[in-house]
Amino acid sequence: MNWPTVAVELALCAGVLGLLLTDALLGPAKKQAIWKLALAGVLVLGGVLWWQRPWIGQSFQPMAAGQAMFVLDPFAWTFKWLFLLTMLVVILMTRVFTRQAGANIGEFYLLLYSALLGMLVLASVHDLLLLFIGLELLTFSLYVMAAYLKTDARSIEAGLKYLILGSVSSGFLVYGISLLYGTVGATDFATLRDAFATGQMPLLAKAGMLLVLAGLGFKVAAVPFHLWVPDVYEGAPTPVVALLSVGSKMAGIVVLLRLLYSVFWPVQAMWGGILAVLSAATMLYGNLAAIPQTNIKRLLGYSSIGHAGYLLMGLSTASWFGAQAVGYYLLAYLFSNLAAFFVVVTASQAVGGDRLEDYDGLSRRSPLLAATLFVGLLSLAGVPPLAGFVGKLLVLLATVESGRLWLVAIGAVNVAISLYYYLQVVRRMYLRPAVGTQPLVVDPLTRAALIALIGGILLVGIVQEPFLRALSSAIRF
Repeated sequence: MNWPTVAVELALCAGVLGLLLTDALLGPAKKQAIWKLALAGVLVLGGVLWWQRPWIGQSFQPMAAGQAMFVLDPFAWTFKWLFLLTMLVVILMTRVFTRQAGANIGEFYLLLYSALLGMLVLASVHDLLLLFIGLELLTFSLYVMAAYLKTDARSIEAGLKYLILGSVSSGFLVYGISLLYGTVGATDFATLRDAFATGQMPLLAKAGMLLVLAGLGFKVAAVPFHLWVPDVYEGAPTPVVALLSVGSKMAGIVVLLRLLYSVFWPVQAMWGGILAVLSAATMLYGNLAAIPQTNIKRLLGYSSIGHAGYLLMGLSTASWFGAQAVGYYLLAYLFSNLAAFFVVVTASQAVGGDRLEDYDGLSRRSPLLAATLFVGLLSLAGVPPLAGFVGKLLVLLATVESGRLWLVAIGAVNVAISLYYYLQVVRRMYLRPAVGTQPLVVDPLTRAALIALIGGILLVGIVQEPFLRALSSAIRF
């Protein structure tokens, strides 16, 4: 067993124990500062991940297993950085949430760490059983965090809906794994890939593949597995929604990339067409349903469904250019969506709600918050020269190369639709009279985080070559 390949995961487990001990020893008044320990832990994990560079390309094989279950390849190493960056920003968001959670805040950070552990495992997974474990570790943590505000009926409702629909998706996933194991006799990716490469897989194996993809469709909020999104986004604590929107979706796409472009690559003609149809339905539904929304979190929820459609579009191309375009889209989506949610977290505490009316005249009360949300929304819409524009352009170019011009046309139409409802929020911030006269105070750390996110959006949008080169070398299986 090659222990250095799992060093980050082991260090994170040690961090969980450290948080648990700290939470038990600290008094209620001091627990409000536990976010600093959680933030420091993520920075330490970044150092451990950097230390792992000599072991890139190696795998972890438990003694009882015939094949490697866990790999530290360039693909996993690259996306683990994105997961750590996501968690870093989410922890910064939770500083405001600590006042709502009160004495139970320690458990909240334990759940954040377990969700991060699930994401890190999913980046390196090389076996269907370990995939299920990592996915459930991530999802169960999100179930609890979505319902964490016990006195808020909307939070309880969000957690229950997410739990019920998530359990159904887990059933699809487990049934698909059982069918694949029953026909192939193994769950490791290498054996499954060799079996599909023979071209003689029975119908049950293909049904198992489709069920596995359906289970993962829930994680990325693809139609028709999207029903949980609007209510969960509206009711769950906003930092949790940010983690759901970025971290959980990214984890699902990362697993899909590894499965589709490695295990199920020999039957690409089958899943490519299915994903293209799902992509069109997901884009249209998400963007059209976002237009009449009056709650900023529900609007961003339907927006995330629309973005899942673009990610599925890139996956449906079944080309390496399409896979790299998906990776770039995820990077752009990370900065853009986290910027939007960071503003929602900060502003909602001051204005007292998440209605779109609460953002009227925001530019007069806080120019920085309005500017950050403005840049984030324009990037999500795909306006040049921001990061979202490059991500969407690459996905559309890859789809043109695949020959699905009808899907490109639908994608281009949805860019215009999304720009319409994003600009409605911008119009409220800059053209409507302010709902209050008191300026919104932004603390220095929040200000630094917002400026960094704006810088990330501009950097990824303007300086593409280093990121494309890194993704080109990373997305190989």
